[in-house]
Amino acid sequence: MFWFIVLLLLAGAGFYFYQKLTKIESEIRAEQEAEIAKAQQEQSPQPPPEPSPAVAKPAAASVKAKKVEPIVKQPVVSEAVAAEKDLALEKKIVAAVVKQPGVRQTELYGKFSELNKKQLQTLLKEMADSGTLKREKKGSSYLLFPA
Repeated sequence: MFWFIVLLLLAGAGFYFYQKLTKIESEIRAEQEAEIAKAQQEQSPQPPPEPSPAVAKPAAASVKAKKVEPIVKQPVVSEAVAAEKDLALEKKIVAAVVKQPGVRQTELYGKFSELNKKQLQTLLKEMADSGTLKREKKGSSYLLFPA
């Protein structure tokens, strides 16, 4: 009987805290939507056109519910510029591999510090898949050779 009472108390406490958390979550979401709406207003400070006095609509009819969408910042670098950077980086990698055939992939991580390790691994795999480089598995790394 004692365990049943403890179980009921725990279930009640869990329900109480669940309700509290959902209330807090809804408050946070409301604050975020208000910030997004404010940011959108700051982005486009154009006042809405005023209706002409001859065609005045009732206030309730002119107010429409508007869905607030999050602000998505566009990348500053265009795709063409990014493609040029990738091509230049690929040329640098090929030059490093031609200069030292059989170089370990791990040795290139320090030479190309502008990319993190995962980005460089992905780029090297794409280059090997496209036939620009050859990769041979050696232990826990790869040896790179010009194609």
